[in-house]
Amino acid sequence: TTRPAAHSATGVAAPSLGSGRWEASRQFTDAHGRGLSFARYTPLAAPRQGMPLVVMLHGCRQTALAFARGSRMNQWADAGGFMVLYPQQSMTRQVQRCWRWFQPDAQHGGAEADLIAALIQAEVARHGLDPERVYIAGLSAGASMAALVALRHPALIAALAMHSGPVLGDAHNAAAGLNTMRRGSVKPLLPLLQGVADPAAFALGMPAMILQGQMDPAVAPRNARQLFEQFRALNGLAADEPTVERVLGLGTEKAYRRVDLLRGRKIVLRLCEITRVEHGWSGGDASVRYHARSGPDASALIWRFFQGQRRVAA
Repeated sequence: TTRPAAHSATGVAAPSLGSGRWEASRQFTDAHGRGLSFARYTPLAAPRQGMPLVVMLHGCRQTALAFARGSRMNQWADAGGFMVLYPQQSMTRQVQRCWRWFQPDAQHGGAEADLIAALIQAEVARHGLDPERVYIAGLSAGASMAALVALRHPALIAALAMHSGPVLGDAHNAAAGLNTMRRGSVKPLLPLLQGVADPAAFALGMPAMILQGQMDPAVAPRNARQLFEQFRALNGLAADEPTVERVLGLGTEKAYRRVDLLRGRKIVLRLCEITRVEHGWSGGDASVRYHARSGPDASALIWRFFQGQRRVAA
């Protein structure tokens, strides 16, 4: 049997990329002349106006195509009727295609976050997407960059999901970034967050989902707990606010512990500690590097969380 091509530059996607329209090699240039390549996925039954948008940021040594195939987010886009953007880091900016979360200053990681935000704004305008339902997610370095985008542009992003992401604001160079990944931070967590966030983020809040494999050799699981505390503070939830905890899939390869913080009846913060996953996207296509067969389907969990969140304009 002949296998279908992995993708076409434009037009109908291969099955692994969903049944809608996959555009593999788009180029965006912002007002400062900075370029960003990205892929775009439009679901088959796309409405003409008002679709939600999910932005997916790959990890180091990944591409937009690999992340789309491995995460299978496009299948959820088909089911949920949302557009997906996959920005891709340039190897000229970072040789391993790492988003530079570990240099969050305005010349490096901050500039990348602002460029991604400019792409999002352009795509929302171009396609008539719903500005109240713009979401961003990422894996590893992409998780931290997704957080930088959300924290620098909180009015733009309705909710954030971070999979295998390091604690924020601790690192300011590549060597320190590796140290943060391995150990988390020993510094007070709230000032670290204040160092990388627009002050408006504390006024607006940012619903966040954190996913972390408990067997991860690259990003120590304590990072996820530290992120949880950072976003607890960001969202104005007291340190003694009770959490709602549940273990799902107990005794199976999909087992995970879910920890929720609510405001009223709305989930503001969700942590998923996934028992049998290492450094990869939980419940993904394991034939694609940095995606794990075991664990719950992270794309499904993330989209379910996003569906309950909107950014209502002030």
